[in-house]
Amino acid sequence: MTSIIHFIHGGGWVMYPLLLLSLMAIAVIIERLIAFNQYGFIPSGLLPSVIALVKSGELGEALNLCESSKGPLAACLSMVLRHRAQPAREVERLVEEVGQDYFIRLEKFLPILDTTTTISPLLGLLGTIVGMIGAFNAIASLQQHGNNDAVLSGVGEALYATATGLIIAVVCFAAYNYFSARLRAIIAETQQGATKLINTLIGSHREAHADNERKDDNKQPVLSEEIAGRLL
Repeated sequence: MTSIIHFIHGGGWVMYPLLLLSLMAIAVIIERLIAFNQYGFIPSGLLPSVIALVKSGELGEALNLCESSKGPLAACLSMVLRHRAQPAREVERLVEEVGQDYFIRLEKFLPILDTTTTISPLLGLLGTIVGMIGAFNAIASLQQHGNNDAVLSGVGEALYATATGLIIAVVCFAAYNYFSARLRAIIAETQQGATKLINTLIGSHREAHADNERKDDNKQPVLSEEIAGRLL
């Protein structure tokens, strides 16, 4: 604990905004982990199960399965099934609206990590410049009074600030890339799943319509024979 306090004091005044940025970044990372678990959950096997139920004609079971799950994919699939009687464009608009609500929640606070990644090295560089200025001033004082401690203090201040800024930037950069990649994957999987379900419903509707037409075609000759028999 003493070494940490010494490290913070050794880096000069720049260490205090860097410390504030590091605490804020840690809070954002923890909060985003919780948020992604809550709003970005993609149930494994949900889409194949829903499509299988739709193909077998069990639309009610498919809807219940989606509504019992959480996450953007389940919400978008539920929207598709609830409004399956509407035109495809209208369904796609509703799906996009529901999905955007989840995606906005997932993207929240990520700019803080991006900004911290940029600012922390700059603050570290500022600390380096301030420390080197102090070191050069101490060198000038050394020539007059022989004060070696002031020179070492200035160099140490420069190194502490640079190291701290780089550490914060590396952690925030890694966290930001992780959350951004995960968000892109969630968006892609959600959009792809909704599109597949819409196409499946359209295909099922076309097959049902084709079956009805075939039945009507098969009935027509029988009806004609009956009429012909009566006429004879």
